[in-house]
Amino acid sequence: RQDVEQWKALFEDDCFISLEDEENCRVKLLRFLTEHYRLPGEVWKLLDKKLSLTSDAAKLREQFPADFIHYILTKCERGEDVEFWQFEGAEDAPYDLFLKYYDRCWQALQKNHYEQAEENIRNADALGIRHPVMEICRAELLSGQGKVEEALAVLEGQRLKYPKDAMLEYNTAETLWRQKDEGNGSYRLRSAEIYRALKEENDNHYMANLRLAEWYYDNGRFQEAKKCAEKVLAVGGNEEFTELLGKLNREIEKDLEEEWRKSRDCKAALELCWCYLQDGKICQGINLALKLEKILPPEREAEWNGLMAKLYVEEAEYETSVSMTYLWEQSLEKKLLNDKSEEDREKDRDRLKQARMIRMQCNYNLGFRDKDKFAEAIREGEAILEGNAKDIGVLMEMAQIYTEMQEYEKCEDIVHTLVEDYQIYAAYAVSLEAYKRQLNAGGVIRAGSICIQYFPTFVKAYEYMAKVYLDLGYGEELEKVFADAEKNGVHSDILEAYQYQLNHFRENSTTNIGDSKQCCQPMGQDILNNSLRVFRKEYRKPVEEGKLAFYEAGLPKITVYLNNCPDSYMFVERGIFHRAAHHYEEAKADFEKALSLNPSNPYALNGLSFLYKYLGDYEKALFYIKRAILYMDEDMSPVIYTDMADLYSLLGCYDMALATCRQYEEMTHDKSIWFLNQLAEVYVNLGKAEEACALYEQREGKDKWSCFEDSVDACLKCGNAQLAEEKLQNWADELGIKRGGIRNLLPIRMNNSGSREYIRFYWEAVWVRLVFGERQGVLEYLNRMRKYTDLQESAESKLSDAVFACIVCGFNQEGKRFATELTRWLQREKFSENNKYYNHEKAYLQMEILSSWYTKEDEKLQEILDRENECEICHTCTSVVCREMEGVRILFLLRQGKVEEARKRLNRNLEIQPGDEYMLAIRHMLLPAEEAL
Repeated sequence: RQDVEQWKALFEDDCFISLEDEENCRVKLLRFLTEHYRLPGEVWKLLDKKLSLTSDAAKLREQFPADFIHYILTKCERGEDVEFWQFEGAEDAPYDLFLKYYDRCWQALQKNHYEQAEENIRNADALGIRHPVMEICRAELLSGQGKVEEALAVLEGQRLKYPKDAMLEYNTAETLWRQKDEGNGSYRLRSAEIYRALKEENDNHYMANLRLAEWYYDNGRFQEAKKCAEKVLAVGGNEEFTELLGKLNREIEKDLEEEWRKSRDCKAALELCWCYLQDGKICQGINLALKLEKILPPEREAEWNGLMAKLYVEEAEYETSVSMTYLWEQSLEKKLLNDKSEEDREKDRDRLKQARMIRMQCNYNLGFRDKDKFAEAIREGEAILEGNAKDIGVLMEMAQIYTEMQEYEKCEDIVHTLVEDYQIYAAYAVSLEAYKRQLNAGGVIRAGSICIQYFPTFVKAYEYMAKVYLDLGYGEELEKVFADAEKNGVHSDILEAYQYQLNHFRENSTTNIGDSKQCCQPMGQDILNNSLRVFRKEYRKPVEEGKLAFYEAGLPKITVYLNNCPDSYMFVERGIFHRAAHHYEEAKADFEKALSLNPSNPYALNGLSFLYKYLGDYEKALFYIKRAILYMDEDMSPVIYTDMADLYSLLGCYDMALATCRQYEEMTHDKSIWFLNQLAEVYVNLGKAEEACALYEQREGKDKWSCFEDSVDACLKCGNAQLAEEKLQNWADELGIKRGGIRNLLPIRMNNSGSREYIRFYWEAVWVRLVFGERQGVLEYLNRMRKYTDLQESAESKLSDAVFACIVCGFNQEGKRFATELTRWLQREKFSENNKYYNHEKAYLQMEILSSWYTKEDEKLQEILDRENECEICHTCTSVVCREMEGVRILFLLRQGKVEEARKRLNRNLEIQPGDEYMLAIRHMLLPAEEAL
């Protein structure tokens, strides 16, 4: 079977040359191969050439089992894994049986079934045949049994026998890599050396690049690690690799950011943008790339256009991305004329294909809003496939687009091509969707059955088949779908809903649903809507306030509603309920299920946006909210634009936050207090105190005291000391506070009803002194404020800031008093009916640290600080860096004597968020500006 010349001689025989007998000979030879299918790769290539296996695949499937045809086509493309020339044994030894034992042994090892693997090795040994693949199995077994050195000895012996054998080299390297090094790192060092040799032989070796990327990263060789990682990225990596790439990019980004800051080097900035793209920092990437536009050298124009196209598509700015792809295409075509090498031309031709693929993707997404865009996406796909190009991903996407266009025949044509020519059985999933859209019950059952055959965990197949059987009343068939799903480990809320309907809505059955008795059919839409209105008031609202007992009581109720109507709308409704209870994994599953049923559901997209915001992933949150805006309907509130502005603020993109607020203002002409506050906060983030104060003054007639408070706060955050003093003076005059200079504020009238306003005034005066670095007067203002705290219903936030001020200023005795009062407030909060800090976990954590500052040891404070990783963002926060937690974290570093680390953290935070009053106070009081900057 190894002698290619003998196979060639067979095909030169008269019977094969004869037109009458050739087809008959092909059929007979293929029948022989159904029993003797282990052949060298070179022979498979010859068979494909002489028997037209690949080109006649569709016809052959009519004569032979589909699995067999799939197998031989795979072998024609990839060849055999086993090198036949390496066999050692008698001429007539049972080599096929040996290969069966090898297959069984390897499968057993993958499942850690060591006894079964050992039995197959013994059986193979008894045949008197030897081959390196079985020795690899032997080493794998020994390694799994903890006999690492014996395993390595087996592999090293084979390596000496077969030098530079890629399979032996890889398995040896991987066995070494998996071992735990004992301090000196010898195992991984030896593994890395082997992987380096493999990479020298094949620069694109996947595992060599993957392992070396990690090895170089661990050894601080980040640029070398990045080159290896890019090779892996070209093929695609798993979650572990994505995490490694993120860590690697962050290290490289530090150096590139420093280089860009110092030299304004365009090359460094472009590389930094690519790092941001890979690291998911899309907003930062766009902002930096836009700064480069005017200083970009002409030879980098094509690269920049491609970068922008990719950044915009990742931020769901599809129309802008399409525009950039055309510019990218134009610059690439110019570049192609000047490319000096074929390698450069090949790369640019691939980039042209990428530009079309991005346009296809963008138009596909835009098509859910404008149906004409689907046709544009198809045209891009056809352009990519010109000249008999093979691109399975493009074909799959075209089939899906034709389904959305209701061009079902064209969809089926592509599915047929994918299955018959390329053996891509996943294409049946597209057929399944197409049949469902056409209400073709038979088609759904056929396509669904095939999907389950090849992909037994494909959930939609079970759901669609179950729906057909449920609607047709085929109870037995429906029960079988449920049983098959359970057997294959498939969980689906939709299947549970159908099970519920089967059990509750059979003929002559009745059941209580919601607040009414329902007979024989699911709840009507009017009843469902009324029930949901009541549910939101009686269950969801208390949960949003932190009363979690209502979650446990309400979940079964809303699940019954979903079981009655398992559609996209109801999954969003339950997802919002999960999210209100901070059950984010369950909420995510429901929102994603809603999108699987309706990809353009803006409420599901908005739901995911808020979910990712609370989890601190602002880039993902921005992506989903932009898609929600793209598909929003007339019933959706334009307030979503202000939510997007908040996300831009959280990302530090204040110019975009302002533009988005202005966009909302033009749409709604809103002059409400909450919107003026939001707009003013954006101006504060931009360092524009006067503009912010002007907005606050627009609501002076409604809330004069809050206007003063917010104006002073805006001035101190923007670093405008003069304006802060002026606003503070005006506030004092309005309160009737006599002044002997700004540091001697004396109230000339006071009463219980006005105490709150004095506290607010004194507190802002304290912050003005802190932020502008004047310790004198801080203690007096704190003591004056303290006189009125007991008159307030809630004073814990003021008390926590008072403790912070005392720590910063070194007022230990006073700080202890404030901390004791804060502790009492927090104890009172624990026993309160209202969970005030339910959606403000970090704010509460900061107060917990400050209340413990003078009574707890460093170890305990560190434990409290470490809990920040478990906290979600405070729901109303718009700060890039958590002001409260970063403030206490830097104070804790200083308490431990880690001055340099504290200074670095302070500088980084102020660079990201210049108006952070906690950072400004620490800088002026503890780390003076000339030292900190």
